[in-house]
Amino acid sequence: MSASSPCPMYPIPDDGPVGKLLGQLGRHPYRPAHMHFIVTAENFKKLVTHTFVEGDPYEDSDAVFGVKTSLIATYERTTAEGVLPAEWRSSFDFILCPEPEAEV
Repeated sequence: MSASSPCPMYPIPDDGPVGKLLGQLGRHPYRPAHMHFIVTAENFKKLVTHTFVEGDPYEDSDAVFGVKTSLIATYERTTAEGVLPAEWRSSFDFILCPEPEAEV
């Protein structure tokens, strides 16, 4: 698999009631950098998930509490700085659940 870049940190919409709630809680609206995945294999359940970039400044304070230690991955850039599109590599083991056997 190849991808051009992990999604950089970004804010969730904070111009309505969610923003007011975050403000009252003293929280910021930012999500840490992450990469989305859909992993499929025959006879296994489809997995939709994401991994978070290790060391992101928002990894400990995700606005939607999505970061789990098991989803933090190391990303290393494989293209030189300034070369676009930037390419990244991350080694991560995805574990799929087998589909239940169909009853006949």
